[in-house]
Amino acid sequence: MRFDTNAQDTQVGSNDAVVRALRFVGNDRALLAGLKDSHPGAAAELYDRYADHVQRVLARILGLDQDLADVLQEVFLEALRSIRSVEDGSRLKAWLTSVAVHTAHACLRRRGRRKWLLIREPELVPEQAVAGPDHEARQMLQGAYEVLDRMPVKERIAFALRHVEDLPLAEVAEACGVSLATVKRVLARAEKRFTALAGRHPLLRARLAELSGRRNP
Repeated sequence: MRFDTNAQDTQVGSNDAVVRALRFVGNDRALLAGLKDSHPGAAAELYDRYADHVQRVLARILGLDQDLADVLQEVFLEALRSIRSVEDGSRLKAWLTSVAVHTAHACLRRRGRRKWLLIREPELVPEQAVAGPDHEARQMLQGAYEVLDRMPVKERIAFALRHVEDLPLAEVAEACGVSLATVKRVLARAEKRFTALAGRHPLLRARLAELSGRRNP
């Protein structure tokens, strides 16, 4: 199954009447109800509304990969399978974030230590991590994901959500399905590990030294 959000006009009958795909209209609470009631346009609307957000979360955690589009599809298929577990439509986006995190976690574990960052399409590089087409910035981004590849999966995910996607602590905890206290402990370990590993990378080591100098003039 693939999501196709491009509505197609269909010519019907001799009078060339045009039948258009039904589009869902309503807020997230109405959308949740529509999904549970199998409204014909609800699934496409869920994808249209949140595909960019989910893809950004996946890219922050996984880095760029040729299979990213397939992982994105996997998130929405899982979301549709488990949509009846959602009770509050106002939390639909946050719930989708947690589904994306769970899916990314499974991918990282399934694919082991595979190198996720394959910079093939520069326009898809997470915008917060790369300020422009500067080669050194790209090398630093690649180095950062090489470091993340060497971290435990739970630490990697928490670190990416907090420091790459820049989510508030409470949202990181919710997305990871843990308490605020737990995510703080995981992040403390992740930050310590990332700093230690990054110190072995020439470009990242120089950047860390620069940031340290700014904090301690």
